[in-house]
Amino acid sequence: MLNVGHDKSSLNKILSLCMIFFVFLICGCTNTSTPKEHQQLWGQVDATEVDMNSKVAGRVVEMYVEEGSLVKKGEILARIDARELNAQYSQKAALLRAAKAQAAQAKANLELAAANAKRYEVLYNQGAISSMTYDDINTKYSVASAAYQAALEGIDSAEEQKQQVSVNVDETLIRAPFDGIITTKYVNVGAMVSTGMPIFAVQNPIDNWVNVKVNETELQKYFVGQTLNLEGRNSDCHISGNIVSISKKPDFATKRATNERGDSTDIISYNIKIQINSDKIRPGMRFKIIESEGKI
Repeated sequence: MLNVGHDKSSLNKILSLCMIFFVFLICGCTNTSTPKEHQQLWGQVDATEVDMNSKVAGRVVEMYVEEGSLVKKGEILARIDARELNAQYSQKAALLRAAKAQAAQAKANLELAAANAKRYEVLYNQGAISSMTYDDINTKYSVASAAYQAALEGIDSAEEQKQQVSVNVDETLIRAPFDGIITTKYVNVGAMVSTGMPIFAVQNPIDNWVNVKVNETELQKYFVGQTLNLEGRNSDCHISGNIVSISKKPDFATKRATNERGDSTDIISYNIKIQINSDKIRPGMRFKIIESEGKI
């Protein structure tokens, strides 16, 4: 004979265990708390880097640095063939000398015309010459004056042209814009470069910052001027910096709402820029915010 009471007891125990497991499963699935490590804000290092573009066209004849070279502001990094520009400079210099000589002759003619006009004015007032003769002398003076002014303008134009060529000659020497490091060399010796073509990329190793994406729900904790302490992936690497800007536009690339209601993980984020200026860090490195100084 079957023990009905025993079977019911076993069934009740099984049902109770299933109910407990179901409740535990539901509670576990509805727990929206985020582990502490997932709440940490991580950012990436960026730094000032500029391309050294050629302002004149020509052939690269010398390169004095390689990728990884440390350079000083004003240091010559490369040289573009300047022979054609030097020839142009010599031509403009000759034109300037000719313009100055012409101006000197025009000045002498003006001084002579002015002296004649003054002398003939006395004679005219004495009635010794006719008005036609007097007008002719004044006309010569006006012509001499206009010629002198034109000669002076010719000097200005020649000087401007010479100066422009001089600037172009100077631009054949590619100089470092600041103390930094060569990160990229785009061309080699012998390459033909056009105006605006990049030759080197130079990075400033002490003008750097960390960009951190902050959720809209946490944005009120941060403000421009606030000091933040950060830790790298290597826990021994600690840096600090100040927030210099907080973006006004949302960063849709990282977190974008997929519905109107949203939830705790479906939030728009904004970028905060933390200026560091440390030679301990390099672009691409990642840091997390560990604490802040100042009122939040």
